[in-house]
Amino acid sequence: MNDDRRRRRGLLLVLLPVLAVLFWFTAVWTSTFPDTFVVGVNVHGLTLNPSAPDARQRPAPLSLSVLADAQQDTSAGSTPSPAPSAGYPAARATSTAATPTVKPTPSPTPSLIPLPTPSIPPLPTPTIPTPTPSATAGSATIAGQVTDSQTHLAIVGASVSLSPGGAATATDANGNFSLSVAPGTYMATATAPTYNAASQSVTVRAGQKATVSFKLVSVTAYGSLAGTVINSTTQAPVIGATVTLSNGLARVTDTNGAFSFSIVLNGSYTMTISAVGYVTQTQSVSIRAGKTTNVQIALVP
Repeated sequence: MNDDRRRRRGLLLVLLPVLAVLFWFTAVWTSTFPDTFVVGVNVHGLTLNPSAPDARQRPAPLSLSVLADAQQDTSAGSTPSPAPSAGYPAARATSTAATPTVKPTPSPTPSLIPLPTPSIPPLPTPTIPTPTPSATAGSATIAGQVTDSQTHLAIVGASVSLSPGGAATATDANGNFSLSVAPGTYMATATAPTYNAASQSVTVRAGQKATVSFKLVSVTAYGSLAGTVINSTTQAPVIGATVTLSNGLARVTDTNGAFSFSIVLNGSYTMTISAVGYVTQTQSVSIRAGKTTNVQIALVP
């Protein structure tokens, strides 16, 4: 007897959770249909007391009652539960009101506020620099005149050449010349028959004109000067006396008191003679082309 009670009790303990789960599953499942279902459970006569006089009494069966007309439930709000079955007067019926369908209210779409368009200032027009043309040959000029260093007369037909480049020209009737060259630095050389050549450096820039003058010395215009310096009292030679010409040339007398200028441009000069222990003396002298002029100077102690 005790084993039967334990089995019944264990069966009840197992059956109750199963029935609860089944009831929940059925309620959830029926809620998906358009009609409304109500589950009624008759627990009349369910005796859990083990000391009851009839220990073999079994649990009352479950009954599933379906409420009719779901549309009527929806319109009326709630429908009274039907009367309990004749076999089970103590059972209760539970009615479940139909849940009205709630239509979601669409959320208002926010209106897009137009963003201000930034104003872009126009790009400045780029200024294209105009390239400066490079200087070409002939954009500069070297010009001048060639004259005689003594007479200051123009030398006709003198040749003027430039280096580097090798440009050359001849002077006209007035001794003038002109050369068109590229900008740069040149060595200009002037030559003429019976004259010594002369050269000088000249720099010219683009678009400019450089002017140079040449004074040529004639090879036939040279002479020479020679002489002696003596003591005016003893007539003895004065050693180490200095003889200076007004053109800057200078000589010192030797042991014989002699001096000489082998090449002197013809013309008139002032000659200055000085020595230690003597009074300085000046004297005029003329040089002739191709000739040697001899002088003797006596210094006063």
